[in-house]
Amino acid sequence: ITLGEAMAYVLSGMYGDVKDVGIGNSILIIVQLFFAGVIVLMLDEMLQKGYGLGSGISLFIATNICETIVWKAFSPTTLNTGRGAEFEGAVIALFHMFFSRSDKFTAIKDAFYRQNAPNLTALGA
Repeated sequence: ITLGEAMAYVLSGMYGDVKDVGIGNSILIIVQLFFAGVIVLMLDEMLQKGYGLGSGISLFIATNICETIVWKAFSPTTLNTGRGAEFEGAVIALFHMFFSRSDKFTAIKDAFYRQNAPNLTALGA
């Protein structure tokens, strides 16, 4: 079921036209969605058998929180700031700023304390 849903999402154009995304990226998206779905199903079964705390609703809340944390850490989306384009993801922004700026100390400081996007301090909290 999970594989069918993943294929339906990709083939319906949810992530863009398959021609634009490319066949390799489409396959990677399908594989990622498949394994994410399998993990959620396994976690749900463990909760139904009495392992863990809470109900199935807390599973979906935890899944949403995990998604938000991963997205804020590794988002490849760029933001247009006053100092030029920066990556939204805090970890990717750290490496981008470190390798693209000449002042390495300021680049690391900006990655930890930037105000306009997710930063490493908020990610660690």
